[in-house]
Amino acid sequence: MIVDTNALSAILDGEPAIAPVFERASVLAIPVITLGEYRFGISQSKRRAAHEASLKRNLQLYQVLNITEETSEHYAQLRLLLKRAGTPIPSNDL
Repeated sequence: MIVDTNALSAILDGEPAIAPVFERASVLAIPVITLGEYRFGISQSKRRAAHEASLKRNLQLYQVLNITEETSEHYAQLRLLLKRAGTPIPSNDL
């Protein structure tokens, strides 16, 4: 399962409703962009220390997906398809 920023926040904040979804996943992965978005968000949080500690404790549970040349090809194709379909989404969410 590839986790977006909202899901990562929910699970690390201990949201009970999302735990069963994560427990069914055989692999948990975080795109490096999502990890950057999350770190940016917690850098501005009043609970920064707690969020950073939670991330440090739990990050080894996730495979961090790096950006490669192949990633850029998939990104371009997907973005074009979504644009042509009239359903573009924010760039970071691609």
